[in-house]
Amino acid sequence: MSTVRPTANRATSVVGLEPGQPRLRASGRKPALGRGGWPLPELTARQRKPKPWWLHPAFLVSAILTLLAMAGMAAWMIVSSLMSSEVEVTDISLSLDNGTAHIDWNGPDAAYSLYAVGGDGTVVDLTQMVIRSTEAWLPAASGTFADDTCFVVRGAEHSAEEVTLVAADLAAQGAQSICVADAG
Repeated sequence: MSTVRPTANRATSVVGLEPGQPRLRASGRKPALGRGGWPLPELTARQRKPKPWWLHPAFLVSAILTLLAMAGMAAWMIVSSLMSSEVEVTDISLSLDNGTAHIDWNGPDAAYSLYAVGGDGTVVDLTQMVIRSTEAWLPAASGTFADDTCFVVRGAEHSAEEVTLVAADLAAQGAQSICVADAG
């Protein structure tokens, strides 16, 4: 068997033995075989522009809840101002039984103030004697009233105002008065 030897005008390398020869008759520089690069292109991470603060979900939720709370407060204030009813005392009565005065009146279930106005004009606050919202029991032994005493009942929201027996002032406060001399 004869061996083929390259001639002088041919390349001195044997086909398949020299690295980087993928084709037999390639002219110029031959690409290298093996690990020269990655077959897929490398993707760079796309830079995301940060959201403006007013588009952040936490801000949106907070803003919506704040607006709802403010709308609820406004609605509550409007409804309460339209529906507010001043506490008005009606049908006051006074009865004396064995020296105990029983004062009874009609009105909504609210806080009331009770005052005793003496014949000399002294005012005594008897609000602590009010029971069950629309009545008060005053024992004679307490010394809180005499024959010339008048009682004024009005809503507790008027407690800072001056106590008077003038009919116009009582009407403005939604109050009523009754005197021991008128007890029946």
